[in-house]
Amino acid sequence: MRISTGQMWGNALSNLMQAQIRKDEANNQVSTRKVATDFGGYGRGAEVIAAYQSSLERVNGYTQVAQSVSDRLDSQNVALERAGEGLATGKDGLMDAIASQTLDGLTTVLQSSYMAFADGLNYKHQGTYLFGGGNETDSPLAANNLTDLATTPAADTFNNGTVKKASKIDGTTTLQTGMLASDIGAEGVAVFRDIKAFIDANAPMQGQMTEAQQTELQALANRLGTAYTKMVDQTSLNGTLQTRVENTLNSLEGQGNSLTNLINTKTEVNMAEAYTKLEQADLTVQAAAQVVANLKSVSLLDLLR
Repeated sequence: MRISTGQMWGNALSNLMQAQIRKDEANNQVSTRKVATDFGGYGRGAEVIAAYQSSLERVNGYTQVAQSVSDRLDSQNVALERAGEGLATGKDGLMDAIASQTLDGLTTVLQSSYMAFADGLNYKHQGTYLFGGGNETDSPLAANNLTDLATTPAADTFNNGTVKKASKIDGTTTLQTGMLASDIGAEGVAVFRDIKAFIDANAPMQGQMTEAQQTELQALANRLGTAYTKMVDQTSLNGTLQTRVENTLNSLEGQGNSLTNLINTKTEVNMAEAYTKLEQADLTVQAAAQVVANLKSVSLLDLLR
């Protein structure tokens, strides 16, 4: 009779424990909305899920890089437009002066134009000089105004390094997006240096201009126009890179969404089934617990009857 009672208790407790385990599993599925909390719970599908997740992590990594490149190109566009604006307003100022045949106020216009040009070349993105070429400490263009430009030796005008930033934005594409101040600004600097020499030679830059002055200023305006055209070409190149990176980001987003859906298909639980299993498991636990409770109330005398 002792053996029989022990078996009954053992079976009852075992059933209760198994029922509780099934309830815990069902409860985890409801709370996490996942079939399992680790790969072991997915059986043979674990390898497929792991492969999908690895691919998704790789895609997410490329997405972060591409987004960073996109942000940098946006800043470069602002910088190039700013530098181009300086060249364009300088040319317009010269042409207006030629049209009016007066030097009055021209120095101020040209000084402002150069400062805008310099601002563009020394533009920063996230605390780093965009056109620094790896030099993080010195502004790429050493002279911030025409006076500084006149006193800065030509060899010391640019402080940038030689590294043109390149980034791998997907599994097969590496883009060189970095530009150097000395490459995109050399022509403009040369013109502004000659403009400053003209200003100094014709001080105090007032009154009607002579024919010789008009001829010299026209030549300088033409050179600024050429420098501006080349700056626009750089801006267009930057725009082409922006479009390419944007297309890559769209592609990566599609890949990421597809992989996420595949992972969810493998790992997400059917909530209706999960709730049903939880209810069934709860009933099973209650039934098993009732059996254990009944056994506790059964005495040896009851078994002998």
